[in-house]
Amino acid sequence: MKNLEFMKKFRPEELCIKEFEHWIVCVRQKQVTLGDVVILLKRPIENVGYILPEEGAEFPKVVNWYEKLCKEKFGAIKFNYMIMMMHDPFVHYHAFPRYDKKIELFDEEWEDKNTLNNFASTQLLEDKLLFEIRDYMK
Repeated sequence: MKNLEFMKKFRPEELCIKEFEHWIVCVRQKQVTLGDVVILLKRPIENVGYILPEEGAEFPKVVNWYEKLCKEKFGAIKFNYMIMMMHDPFVHYHAFPRYDKKIELFDEEWEDKNTLNNFASTQLLEDKLLFEIRDYMK
């Protein structure tokens, strides 16, 4: 990883699960559902329309890897993706695995409340738990 200062808010050096040629997948500090991640383009552009063909071509590979991981590790049944960029003016996706049952993992009970309304209001997790989730997903 190099020259990622623009995305430091997402702590890629600490929270990276997997790095691809053009994208980095990091555990999201606010877990609306277990396994939430941020998929960050490694280049600081402000508009999705400026994604280069090779970056766009790699994105399905990233998503396929992520979805397979969450199905295997957590039992995810579907996925939601958001491109918000309201506070962070660079291309990144928020990815949310969805569940039809509660999950007990990391001494916590995780429940998908079938809404993303609390997307912004969810509390930041403690680093210890974030690192456990990161390591489990690697």
